[in-house]
Amino acid sequence: MRLQLITIFILSFGYSFGQVFSYPEVNTNGQRFADFIPNGWTVLDSAKGDMNKDGKDDLALVVQFRDSVLIAKVENDDLDTVFTQPRMLLLAFYNVISKRYELVERSNTFILTHDQDNMEEPFHDISISIGVLKIGFNIFMNSGGWGTFSNIYKFIYQDKEFRLIGAEYNYLNRGSGETVERSYNFLKNKVKLSTGTISSDIMKTKWHNLKVNELKTLKTFSQPFTWKMEKYFYL
Repeated sequence: MRLQLITIFILSFGYSFGQVFSYPEVNTNGQRFADFIPNGWTVLDSAKGDMNKDGKDDLALVVQFRDSVLIAKVENDDLDTVFTQPRMLLLAFYNVISKRYELVERSNTFILTHDQDNMEEPFHDISISIGVLKIGFNIFMNSGGWGTFSNIYKFIYQDKEFRLIGAEYNYLNRGSGETVERSYNFLKNKVKLSTGTISSDIMKTKWHNLKVNELKTLKTFSQPFTWKMEKYFYL
């Protein structure tokens, strides 16, 4: 599944067609979740935890535009237009001096939108554990495909960037029962590949070396399923 969004948005409900949608400004600091939510947006998911290892809980927010908009979308080199609700990822650190949260990162593209009628909601959850920011997705097609899979992306804050240090990929073919699990460790340049079936607890496991010269960040890896890891596989 390889996706690329063209950042051309046309307002649909409550607005006239032809007007270009603009992502709103977001407050650079605040005392609580609500201070970072622009007018017309709502919280889809949130998490608290220490991301910069200063002993204080930070904020991670996934927010969604309340109305649906028409977007131009490229998938597998085919151009299409779909109605969807834009989303943003917002990350804020707690400042012990000001006693306020300060926005340190935002992404308008990393959180997948729900824009296909034959697919369940792709965004699963966001969490923070032991300094690691985890963002999960589930791809489940109600029609048009037997495969279902989930990805979890793992970021740490390092050198003023959120760097991708690992990822988990789990695939199930609902027809054959085939399962595939890939566990990526970009710090060690290793991937653990496990294959099996849902009818057995036995998995065949192999380790492979990776060739990742530089860790990707939320800026350089702006959207899931666009990083070509193998000949026919996109992470």
